[in-house]
Amino acid sequence: MKDIKTAVACHGLLKNFGRKEVLRGLDLAAAEGEVIGILGRNGSGKTTLFKVLLDLLAPDAGRVSVLGLTPDGSGALRGLIGYVPEKPSFHGFMTVEETLAFRAAFFPAWDKAKAAQLCKTLELDTRAKTGTLSKGNTAKLAWICAAAHNPRLLLLDEPTSGLDYLVRDHILNGLVSEMAEGGRTILISNHRMGEIGGLLDRVCVLKDGRISADHKADFIKTETFRVGTRQDSRPPEQPGVRLLSSTGPLCELAVFGKTKLEELKSSGKLNGAEITPLDLDSAFKTLLGE
Repeated sequence: MKDIKTAVACHGLLKNFGRKEVLRGLDLAAAEGEVIGILGRNGSGKTTLFKVLLDLLAPDAGRVSVLGLTPDGSGALRGLIGYVPEKPSFHGFMTVEETLAFRAAFFPAWDKAKAAQLCKTLELDTRAKTGTLSKGNTAKLAWICAAAHNPRLLLLDEPTSGLDYLVRDHILNGLVSEMAEGGRTILISNHRMGEIGGLLDRVCVLKDGRISADHKADFIKTETFRVGTRQDSRPPEQPGVRLLSSTGPLCELAVFGKTKLEELKSSGKLNGAEITPLDLDSAFKTLLGE
C-alpha cells in the first residue's frame, strides 16, 4: 500500500488584522490527493487561510507546512501551487495570449501546450484584451493561469461565484475532476458546496477562525437525514441534531449520522416521524448554521 503523505498541515494558526481576529488557533491537515471543501461564511477567514498557504501572508503564530516546505516569504512555494482568487484581475491592456506569456515567465514548469489546449477547451479567445472579458471568461483565464504549470496543490477560492451554469459545469465537472484524478491536492472554498459534493473527499467548516467541524464527504452524502416530527416530540438540542424549521406544532430536524438516528428512534422520540435523506445543499447549509 502506498504511503499517504501530508500535503498541508496547519497547527494553531493565528492571524489578526489590527484588532480583528481572523484565524484563531486553526488546525487543518490535507493528505496528498485529497479534495477538501472549506465551508464558511463571508469573513470567516477562508481567503486569509489560502494566502497563508500561498506564502503571501505570514501568520502571527502557529506552524504551517505546505508540500513539505515551510512558508518563509521567499516565494518558492508559489511555483508548486495553483490559485484561483474569488475576484481575479489582470492587466486590462494585455490580450489573453500576452497574459499567459507573462505568467509563463514566472513558472519554470509552465506547459504552453496545456495552456493552449485549455483555452481551446474553454472556448477562450486568446486575441481578446483581458479588460474586455466577461466575468465568466475572466474566471476561465484565472483557471488556466492556475492549472497550466501543473501544480501539486490547487487553492480555489469561490471559483464559480457569479458564473452561469455552463461555465460552472466546464470548470467543476471537467477541469477540477480532471485535476483531482491526477492526484493533486485541492482545497475549494465555494458557496454552492452542493454542486461540488461529488468531487469532495472531506468537508471542513470554518467558523470563528477555527475548523469547527470535519466530515468525510460520504458521511454527508449517505448519513444525513431530514426528520419531520411534532413539536412536542422534538428531541432537545444536542450534537448531531439541528432544527431546520418549525411551523405550529410541526418541526423539521436535520440528523447527522445513522447512529444518532437509531439512538433517537430507540428513545421513542421519533414515533410517527417522516424520515428522508437530506439533500446536499441543505446538509451543507445546516453545517454552516444557516
